[in-house]
Amino acid sequence: MGAFLHIPTLLITISVACLCICISLVLIWRVARSDVFILYWSLGYFFATATMLIVSLRRLLPALVAIPAPGALLLASFGALWLGYRRFAGRTGRFDRLAAGAGALIWLAVSLTGEAFADMTLRALVNAAIELVYLLAIVWGLLGLHRKTPSTAVGLTIGLVVVHAGKLVLEIASSLVTTLGPAAIVTPSSLFGGLGLIESSIFAVFLGLLQLVLIGQRSQQRFRIAAETDQLTGLANRRHFLDRSLPLLAEASGLGALILFDIDHFKRVNDTHGHPIGDRALAEFAATLAAAAPAGSIAARVGGEEFALFLPDAALIEAADLAERIRGAIADLRIATPVGELRMTVSCGVAGVGEAGRDYDGLHCAADGALYAAKSGGRDRVVVHRGRRAAPAKPDAAAPPTPALVSGF
Repeated sequence: MGAFLHIPTLLITISVACLCICISLVLIWRVARSDVFILYWSLGYFFATATMLIVSLRRLLPALVAIPAPGALLLASFGALWLGYRRFAGRTGRFDRLAAGAGALIWLAVSLTGEAFADMTLRALVNAAIELVYLLAIVWGLLGLHRKTPSTAVGLTIGLVVVHAGKLVLEIASSLVTTLGPAAIVTPSSLFGGLGLIESSIFAVFLGLLQLVLIGQRSQQRFRIAAETDQLTGLANRRHFLDRSLPLLAEASGLGALILFDIDHFKRVNDTHGHPIGDRALAEFAATLAAAAPAGSIAARVGGEEFALFLPDAALIEAADLAERIRGAIADLRIATPVGELRMTVSCGVAGVGEAGRDYDGLHCAADGALYAAKSGGRDRVVVHRGRRAAPAKPDAAAPPTPALVSGF
């Protein structure tokens, strides 16, 4: 094996690579401390660095340290990596940290026990089996994330981990049929062992590079969401609303509707209750709108107290009915304030593609005109634009004068 490669040199090279990745992750985490998964990944590479250094210097250390320490540190490394990927996928658990350290504790308990301390095969099996559990747990968590939000980097990470897990399965199978000597554990003396170490080196470096890619992608995703989202309400902002609505509107074939909402007397809310209560009112309205919006629709805050909802597959009457339901929900809403309950009403203007056309400016102009008519007609009502030839709907004598669904604007 010595003619094939020099094991101590390779181990030191791996430790330097792992240390560089660890330092890079720590520097990134110092800027983004809320991303705790980066800290766990850096701990994983720190433990991996320590593992490689101890193995490369094993002849200078007492057996009580040289034998159990590398395995414990290696399993601590995989535990920390698993915990990092779990946090990256948005999962948490009460005993996560205990599970991350359990592998190293089990290894120490086995390796420091009488017979197990001298049985290299048993120690190799325990170490490989625990490492395999962490790897499969990483794959399981990333598969769930990949199904929700497909990502090339996540897919490559899954593939890389699966390959490394496959190597471990081969090692476990080999250990079951072969009696291992001390040299086979700490310094592979066979071509198979040497290739396994090279694979581990590639795994460690490539995994770290993919982690840096995942961090970059997560940052870009956050920047994109921040650029597309209204910070107060969590709805789309005006720019993102147009970016999503215009392509859908261009493909519309008769269906599609735009609803514009304007909270009535909102300035009075701010003047009477203060801006913090006004912000709460906007957030409550946005939550009501988001809850009522059907799948595939686009809800946005397009102005101070102005909101929009684009329904790409709705007929005009469906949009009008939805606007009325939202209006009613807002009328029933109560917000507690230091001076009593705050009640709100909203005026709504509705326009359909079939009546106003597929041009967004024309559709918006029609909905805005209907909204103006709702405000002028007493507020707390829905007005529907039906084109020039439509006549106002006859009022229903059984219905209260307000709120009203007025047709024929």
